[in-house]
Amino acid sequence: MARDEFALIREWTGRSYGLEGNGVSVGLGDDAAVFSVAAGMEVVACCDAMIETVHFLRETMSPCDIGYKAMISNISDIAAMGGIPRYALVTIGVSPGWQADECKRIYEGIDQAAKLYNVRMIGGDTVATPDALHLSITLLGEVESGRALRRSSARAGDLLFLTGPVGSSAAGLDLLLSRRERAVEPRPDWQTLVAQHQRPTAQVEAGRLLLKSGLGRALNDISDGLASEAWEIAEASGCKIVIEAERVPMLEEMRSYAASVGKNPLDWAFYGGEDYQLIGSVPATEAETLAAAFAEHGLPFYLLGTVEAGQPGVWLSEQGSERPLPKAGYNHFKDEAGEDQNG
Repeated sequence: MARDEFALIREWTGRSYGLEGNGVSVGLGDDAAVFSVAAGMEVVACCDAMIETVHFLRETMSPCDIGYKAMISNISDIAAMGGIPRYALVTIGVSPGWQADECKRIYEGIDQAAKLYNVRMIGGDTVATPDALHLSITLLGEVESGRALRRSSARAGDLLFLTGPVGSSAAGLDLLLSRRERAVEPRPDWQTLVAQHQRPTAQVEAGRLLLKSGLGRALNDISDGLASEAWEIAEASGCKIVIEAERVPMLEEMRSYAASVGKNPLDWAFYGGEDYQLIGSVPATEAETLAAAFAEHGLPFYLLGTVEAGQPGVWLSEQGSERPLPKAGYNHFKDEAGEDQNG
């Protein structure tokens, strides 16, 4: 790729990005972007990166899927605050093994996800890197002033909920990595799991409903696994969380695939990650009202367990007994941290 950085940016991003209007007074093409926020709103910001061989493999993700998923992971963080995603800044570090047309398809995937949630790219950077490709997105959104939903707001007496099935993405990755090695004939319905891994959905509508209804308390998104995210709520809120194993929502396709390969589907649910569902707490007295509101909007809603007073941590209730649920989840620095965590 011998062309200069600015020519590449123009080619990869196209004309659909960075146009002025809708709060943007200066978009792509200047030293920095300029945008405004509506009265009564605060800026909510996040940044997530995807690194080749760490977050994705070229054998399991197309360039378009890589861009799509990178955008969704950021949108999900905004959703977990109850916010509205608005503007994106995209930085890509391109290694020698990647061709210009592949990079363009990465941006096409970013664009596809962005358009689904009315997100506009207003800036970023393009650099060469000697090693693996890396893609970093900073996402800016807005949320009503003083009303952002946080991990630290769970209270004893709350009920724990999920906005959808978990473990599907990890099962899809397992299927992609091992379908050549195992004698199991892939079933057509298992492709749902692959789609969940490559093209996940961010729960922006659910996050907005939780904020606007005033019924949601703590909230977090399932990026590193159900166990890890529940632990984050427990530690931030200073409470004990009990998850009932039989209440964990899982797709039937995942259960059947797990049975065919001799795996426990709960392992994927607790420690897989990248499902981008929302986990949160609701006062027990408001749980029925919140469930009805979700049903009215055609959104899934699952009660999962309880929030109790006690030493911060997560417990699993199964077959009449409780046991501590290890935190696990994905930790990039597990060797340095010395924690028992897996990716």
